[in-house]
Amino acid sequence: MQFRVLGTPGIYDDTRRCGVRLTSPKQRVLLGALLVRTGTPVPTDELIRELWGEDAPEKAGNALQAHVSRLRQHLVEAEPARANSPRLVARGAGYVLQARPDELDSVRFRLQVTRARRQLETDPGGASVLLRRALSLWRGPALDGGPHGPLCAPAAARLEEERLLALEDLCDASLRMGEHQRVVARLEELVAAHPLRRRLREQLALALQRCGRPTEARAVQEAPYRGAEHAGLGTRAVLPGNVRLLSQAAAGRAGTAPLPHPTAPEAPEEPGRELLRLRMRVEELTSQQRMLRSEMDRLLAHLEAQTGGRDRDSA
Repeated sequence: MQFRVLGTPGIYDDTRRCGVRLTSPKQRVLLGALLVRTGTPVPTDELIRELWGEDAPEKAGNALQAHVSRLRQHLVEAEPARANSPRLVARGAGYVLQARPDELDSVRFRLQVTRARRQLETDPGGASVLLRRALSLWRGPALDGGPHGPLCAPAAARLEEERLLALEDLCDASLRMGEHQRVVARLEELVAAHPLRRRLREQLALALQRCGRPTEARAVQEAPYRGAEHAGLGTRAVLPGNVRLLSQAAAGRAGTAPLPHPTAPEAPEEPGRELLRLRMRVEELTSQQRMLRSEMDRLLAHLEAQTGGRDRDSA
């Protein structure tokens, strides 16, 4: 059995080699909410908020119980041998879904990425293979399929950040292997979508420089600052899809001035630009914090796998 959160929450039957068909969007939301706390009881009131938000029906408890019953039945049908020890059980004032760490696509993704990072410097080719394999587990936005509530929203944000970090690592591996021509277009897309991510901008500047496009590389480094002047220092420092246009416009103005080593530009003296630089630093620190949290989750999952997981109850 495989449980999926890297996309629409779902269940894959390894034996029959097919997905388990869930009959309603609420069941997918319920599955996602239970999977973000696998092996841990999730209180009924939290599940109700996740499924209905502030507009819960008068008998939301009964409706939740019905959704749980149907989801449990789907699981039992996929694993008849577990009819007397179902994965989804009532515990205390909530419900818990039992799954081994290796049955979760998010855990498999993290393990592959961790292995890749260990060999990124010494074997970028091998790291690239592992990262592509890890990223192939994604089928869409994390926990996709409906609005996110207080359980799934932070988990989805954390997973999406991990995905971006893995993409940055993959671009790093490509640059280490001299594949700047191959990766430059992908980096342009990523920088357009995430203009304030310093590592992506540095990677794109390096790729452009190696492709013989130094003026465009300089423009990419300066683009977040220039764009912010027109966006009121908001998060839309560079509008998606405009990185190439900005580069070309800057190239026409700047001529062929030499490009410095692709590091973050020195902090300008103007207060507005200094504020933007500080915001970018906060974003970088936030990314590092999420990466450390991901590593902590991975180690906890590994520990659970070694100890056999928590005691399983039935209801």
